[in-house]
Amino acid sequence: MPNLSGNEERIKAVIFDFDGVIADSESLHLRAFQRTVEPLGLRLSAGDYYSRYLAFDDRTFFAEFLRDSGRAAGGDAVAELVERKAVFFEEAAGEDIRIFPGVEEFLGLVSGKYPAAIGSGAFRSEIEVILERKGLSDFFGFVVGAEDTRDSKPSPEVYIRCLDMLRSGFDATVSASRCVVFEDSPHGVLAAKRAGMKCVGITNSCPGEKLAGADRVIGSFFDIMDDFPGSL
Repeated sequence: MPNLSGNEERIKAVIFDFDGVIADSESLHLRAFQRTVEPLGLRLSAGDYYSRYLAFDDRTFFAEFLRDSGRAAGGDAVAELVERKAVFFEEAAGEDIRIFPGVEEFLGLVSGKYPAAIGSGAFRSEIEVILERKGLSDFFGFVVGAEDTRDSKPSPEVYIRCLDMLRSGFDATVSASRCVVFEDSPHGVLAAKRAGMKCVGITNSCPGEKLAGADRVIGSFFDIMDDFPGSL
């Protein structure tokens, strides 16, 4: 049985990043980005994607990648690339996307105890289609995606937006310090901490030392099930 003593009253909500935390979909985003920039004569390596661009939403990715490549990064050019990438990602998402081990079990553990939400740099439509296909939609009260924010992680905007929605739709007394965020990237961890929230880093996308800013680092959701939230 999970040990909920100590921090059971303190934790009031759980927020999840999506790609790299819930769904093993980062490789699909990478492939879609690569297909989008190849006609421009540009190459995006997996190493650069995971070390430099992982937490960015699509708009920020293309703006930063074009600048890094010495290309103009105007709004119209970025918007067109975002549209092309969305088509490539939809094609890739038709493949069977894996949900990370322990996700469903952990969601079952927290369901009914804490409101759960998703705060992601991906578009809501991309997230919701995967949740529906995998039968996970009912676990989450809402999804905050790229179209709901102006600034990409490490800005805390996505998590502040989640907090506002938690307060208005679930519990007016919830504070940032009573929220736990699950993240897989250094920028994501920083965004959660800047929002004043607790953060658990999960090593699905990068090694634990890169997530050192988190309150706890785990290899999978199985690692935290027996002592959540008492370990935070």
